[in-house]
Amino acid sequence: MSRRRQDIPGNRLLGPALLLALVLILFLWPVWALGYESPPPGGDTWKQLYPVWSYIGEHVRRGILPLWNTRMMGGDPIVGEPQYGLFDPLNWPLFLMSPIPAWAVLVRAALPLLLGGVGMMFYLTRSPVWRLGRPAALVGSIAYMLADPFIVHLGHPQYGDVLGWFPWCLAAVDWALGCPGAAPLAGIPLALMGTGGHAQAVLYAAGAILLYGAWRVAEGGRQGILRRTAGLLAAGVTGLGLAAPMILPAIERYPFTERAALQVVPATGYQWRLDTLIDLLSPHFHGRGSEGLWMTGGRIDTAYVGAVALFLFLLGLAADRRRRRAWFLLLLSTLAVLLALGYNGPLFPLLARLDLVARMEKTARAAALVSFALAAGAALGVQHLLASDRLRRAGTILLLVAAVTLWLAAPSVAQLVTAGERYVRAVGSLRAAAGLGLLLALSVQLMRVSTAGAAAVVVLLAVELIVSGAFVEAEAPAVRQEHDAALAYLEADPGWFRVDVDSEAVELWPPHLLVAEGFAVPRTVGNPMELRAFNLFYWGQPTKTSVGYRLLGVKYIVVRKHAPPGGEGIAPVFAEDPVIDLHLHTISMPRAWLVYRTVQVEEMGQAMSVMSEPGFRPELVATVEGGPMLDGEGEGWIGLLTYEPNRVALEVHSSAPALLVLSDVLYPGWEAAIDGEPVTLYLADGVFRGVSIPPGDHHLQMSYRPASLRLGLGLAAMTALMVGAVTVVGAARRRASGAGVRPPGGSGAQMTGSTGEAAE
Repeated sequence: MSRRRQDIPGNRLLGPALLLALVLILFLWPVWALGYESPPPGGDTWKQLYPVWSYIGEHVRRGILPLWNTRMMGGDPIVGEPQYGLFDPLNWPLFLMSPIPAWAVLVRAALPLLLGGVGMMFYLTRSPVWRLGRPAALVGSIAYMLADPFIVHLGHPQYGDVLGWFPWCLAAVDWALGCPGAAPLAGIPLALMGTGGHAQAVLYAAGAILLYGAWRVAEGGRQGILRRTAGLLAAGVTGLGLAAPMILPAIERYPFTERAALQVVPATGYQWRLDTLIDLLSPHFHGRGSEGLWMTGGRIDTAYVGAVALFLFLLGLAADRRRRRAWFLLLLSTLAVLLALGYNGPLFPLLARLDLVARMEKTARAAALVSFALAAGAALGVQHLLASDRLRRAGTILLLVAAVTLWLAAPSVAQLVTAGERYVRAVGSLRAAAGLGLLLALSVQLMRVSTAGAAAVVVLLAVELIVSGAFVEAEAPAVRQEHDAALAYLEADPGWFRVDVDSEAVELWPPHLLVAEGFAVPRTVGNPMELRAFNLFYWGQPTKTSVGYRLLGVKYIVVRKHAPPGGEGIAPVFAEDPVIDLHLHTISMPRAWLVYRTVQVEEMGQAMSVMSEPGFRPELVATVEGGPMLDGEGEGWIGLLTYEPNRVALEVHSSAPALLVLSDVLYPGWEAAIDGEPVTLYLADGVFRGVSIPPGDHHLQMSYRPASLRLGLGLAAMTALMVGAVTVVGAARRRASGAGVRPPGGSGAQMTGSTGEAAE
């Protein structure tokens, strides 16, 4: 009975998982010991994700799953932006909180690291490719969990989610190949990786998974190759099917985004140079993080997993050179380095002939695959050192020679790259790596006489990564200006309006904080997946008194103290805040209005040209694409009944045929009905929704029901039913035959292979 309990994967993972959690807590020591802030307040987590997460959480607690965001820009399809993670299970604990506390955001940012570490432990101990013992797997898990791509993206958890699920996906490939009957279940980790929502990371990870799957299929020989290929395809189809509710709306959104309209030019910033490889010894050679890195003028991922892990990786590859798994790691890391080099290397210019690849210009993110290969190789090195006394002796000598050589060569190497203060730092970083090599040599020697040697390697690696990376995405707490009085003033207005922030006041009261407080803002935050049409409309307004700006429904403008935006009809109404003032935009149009004259246009540019003509009065006339031809007069009123994420309901009265204009963007999936009868939505005034209103009293409802989501949910449901059916049938057959099933590399294989394979 005891033996059977040990055979359960969860039992064998619990102890290492707790240890990895402890290492992660120690890594975050600046937060809980010094009061530092992580993720940093200026990062993507707080500026782009937190406002949307808060919006989702607020409505989920009211029983509404918000597919559309009414508070950002002219509206934004949450379901079409995978990075918001509406279907990401790692986000749902946050969605059940409202308001979301800062500690929960920190836990969410750090969760992918732990997920990746535990996944690496599971993969290295359970996979038939590795079957490593716990000490070796623990080294690989810590190296991967605290690798540079994870650390520099603590404020970008969507990217971390993909990396966190990656080792689980490799284990799923093993399962699909070893247990074809359970192959559909193996697609679940692939679907979860997709919910991370970072397209570039998913693309890189999927390429590596395909490479791994092809190698594993071919490695088994010709016998059973069709069966293995079918299992792999079944897992892939399952993953795509389950992720369809996220994938299809994202595909629908992409053509409308800023990224789709960007002109593709060879990028020179977020990519490696050849001398980036030096940072595998120490990321401080060129500096680390968005503030410290000087090599490219911005943050890039260096693939650093620790000098200790790098030394172990080289030993592991040398000792395992006769096995295909070592060559797989070498191939994977080489391809990833070539990809990370971007236009500085030979591979990416060839791949960039594909438009989709060319638009993912931040090629340095391929460093994540390098980090994985280094971490797995480091684990392999520890396994061989534990199994071979001869390797321990040779490894000690090699480490001592390498450390002494690196210490002596550090000044010359640094001089080739930099000078001045940077030269001193570069020399120091290389000599620190040399010192770690010496300590590793001592730990290896300790393996000869005691199992404490393996523990010493684990501790040495953990300390190195904690010391070198703990402050990368943590900032000292800064004194921030609170705007409680101004906030109370805005909250006292029960109207239906937007609040804009003048460009000079953005740093004083960032728009995303207003969104998190419940206010709608037209200003964008710089996400390349924002809707391009609205951005062009907003930023195309020359002044805050222009016709287009009046249509945005902006009632209040936040401005820097004593720095009014200027213009007739804009006046200060609140000046009790020490750094900002609130100005009333008295000539702003309401959020919805009726017009009785229309001008036919063919596209947005023509509409903006018409609206910029002298004498154009938006309260009387509107531009429309393909809508009704109106040239009359009338009067009417509009009453707001419901304004929710997925539904708008208005009560409308008009004395004559009219066009109702709602200052929210028109986007695929929005439908309209008058008195329950479907009607057409038209593009009005360039980007907004227009509806033809007949005379009389009417009930108008607009609903967001994207066909892409309905199709995605249908595919996901069919896939889930298929997985359930296959699982039930397979279980019934196994019971009938009296056979059991377990993932490949199960407890028995792991027990025999953990020492025996390394000894080969």
